[in-house]
Amino acid sequence: MKPVSRFADPVFLDETISRGWQALTEELVDGWNCRFSGGVTKRANSVLPLEEPRDVAAAISGVEDRYAGKGLPAVFQISPDSLPTDLDALLAERGYLLDSPTLVQYLALGEVVVAEAAAQDPRIRLSEGPSEWWLATFWSVEGSHSPEQQAISRRILARTPSVYASLVVEGHIEAVARLALVGNLGGIYSVATREESRSRGHGRAVVRALLAEAAQRNLEGLWLQVVESNELARGLYESMGFETVSRYHYRLASRP
Repeated sequence: MKPVSRFADPVFLDETISRGWQALTEELVDGWNCRFSGGVTKRANSVLPLEEPRDVAAAISGVEDRYAGKGLPAVFQISPDSLPTDLDALLAERGYLLDSPTLVQYLALGEVVVAEAAAQDPRIRLSEGPSEWWLATFWSVEGSHSPEQQAISRRILARTPSVYASLVVEGHIEAVARLALVGNLGGIYSVATREESRSRGHGRAVVRALLAEAAQRNLEGLWLQVVESNELARGLYESMGFETVSRYHYRLASRP
């Protein structure tokens, strides 16, 4: 994995990505950051273990108790900078299941990228908050959400300043994406195209619009996360200049 700038350091990205999709509450267990958001997305309901506990076994048990107390399974997000370095193996020994291997990709914004993204697409609408139609489009792609889950999703989105892109065709939103603003970096999230409107370049169009917006805001670079097995999405992002600089997966407790 070749880093493309100092911001591509995996541990920095782990912390930054966590701020791009910020949990509703966070608690420390011996240096590990436990994130809780009512079970909505593993990203906002998992442990970010970037410091080494004094007693690893006790810390794991403490994590399990915290999540059980909230009616949630214990979930760890494991990256190259998780501590201790053998945490993944320790969790596997305890019966934790491996889930969702994911690539972290990064794009340093420069003159070439800015020029490529600068063309305006008249179908794109940008806003600083998600409209009801943006949310409906996102949820229609992500899967069914109960009213309670939708309320939590709204709260998670609101915790980070963001720009929301919608691609509108004949009065209907066909694709959406979100640019989370964290310091002088941006994160691409929630790229979704309605099933009946796929294979028309809509996903590329909304991401390009956010690249242009990031350039106008003088951001230094962008990150995104893509499931390793999603070859179509990986091909799209790599064709736009994103490079894999890190990776992570989850370890899920096999019992509550």
